[in-house]
Amino acid sequence: MRKLLLILAFFSVATVLFAQEGEEPGFKLPRAVLKISPFQFVVHTLELGIETFNRTYSKSFNFSVGLRTGSNDYNDGKGANLELGYRKYVAPMKYRSRRNRESYQGIYYSLFVRGEYFKGENNNYYYTSNPDSYTEKTYAIAPGFTIGFQKTLWQVILLDAYVGGGIKFSDVEYLTTPPPDYEPYYDIFDPGYSGIFPKIGVKIGIGL
Repeated sequence: MRKLLLILAFFSVATVLFAQEGEEPGFKLPRAVLKISPFQFVVHTLELGIETFNRTYSKSFNFSVGLRTGSNDYNDGKGANLELGYRKYVAPMKYRSRRNRESYQGIYYSLFVRGEYFKGENNNYYYTSNPDSYTEKTYAIAPGFTIGFQKTLWQVILLDAYVGGGIKFSDVEYLTTPPPDYEPYYDIFDPGYSGIFPKIGVKIGIGL
């Protein structure tokens, strides 16, 4: 984590050195940005969010909601998630102009908390002698931390890349009773997973 912070700091300093600041901005960064998370498609989730900045673009609040359909080990499962986050920009979103390319960019750290709900039929055949499915209902909460870099592209699109992690606490309720030898196993992509998880991704945004 320390090495990653140093790399981001170096990148920020290098950008400042090569950028031409003090020019009149050719466009204005919106105070609110609507975002989509393409990486969430991997876990069958459509997630949309919104980021709202303060006047100096040094802090922001983030809210996202996702709808999930299925998982690798689940049949016809459906779920939803909500995430609230607070960002502090250690390098605020500032206007840059280099070689006639205009942009706003900044570096931030974020604290977030995520809540999840999921219901589906678990088809984990590897850890039970009975091949039947069992309906599970899962509630989870996951606080965490990320650091990231955000930049505008072509004046209208924002690219938001981040890395971090958190701790997930899940409560699994069986709606149909499994046999005594049933030993469920959950990896980090499953709704019922509990433990430390990585949070790495990219969001694409557009100003409102």
